Amino acid sequence: WNLIADQKTAESIWVVLTEAGRRGKISEQIGDGDVAIRLADAYEKIHARLTSEMRTIRWKYDEIVDFDVKISKNTRSSLNGDPTSQRIVVNLKVIPAGETEVKTLFVDFDEAQLEDFIWRLQEAKAMKERIQKAVTVTTGSKKKKAAR
Repeated sequence: WNLIADQKTAESIWVVLTEAGRRGKISEQIGDGDVAIRLADAYEKIHARLTSEMRTIRWKYDEIVDFDVKISKNTRSSLNGDPTSQRIVVNLKVIPAGETEVKTLFVDFDEAQLEDFIWRLQEAKAMKERIQKAVTVTTGSKKKKAAR
């Protein structure tokens, strides 16, 4: 991009072309000037490849609308070596992306699986917070530099 334009201009061009690929056409709002004509020409050249790549991106996500948790204690034969065990069943009510009908997803955990699942969720949450903090620090330092 350095050979074509500065980074901000290149990112702006990429946003316009990406949005065009997502919608299947370039916006009429870019006008009809020289820049708009060049963008339209560029879009026409990469249209097929761009739209096929954009189809692989998931723009909407499944939505969890409700969930139930059931805990059961199963008594087994002492010959088994494990006379009792707990099971945790989570029923997630989900609306899949692009659909309107609620579907139920059943997840059945034993105690160890539940502990591992909770630990991984906590790990993911901590990672999200670290990333968010890093982004905030980065954008905050850019704002401070701009203010100077």
